Amino acid sequence: MTDPERVEALLDMVDPARATGPSRGPELAVMGLAVATSRGGYQPTNAGWVLIGDRGRAFQPN
Repeated sequence: MTDPERVEALLDMVDPARATGPSRGPELAVMGLAVATSRGGYQPTNAGWVLIGDRGRAFQPN
């Protein structure tokens, strides 16, 4: 998985308006960029948020 693919997969995770394909959460979790949630999904870790940078800023919790 290349960096652009990682960024796209992370943005798919946080943006509900994006078309969702198969979840890449498990792959991102192995890399330390996502963590499993109690509801069965995945959310970005701090490292994941840093990777998506300004593109993900609108979705970051306050």
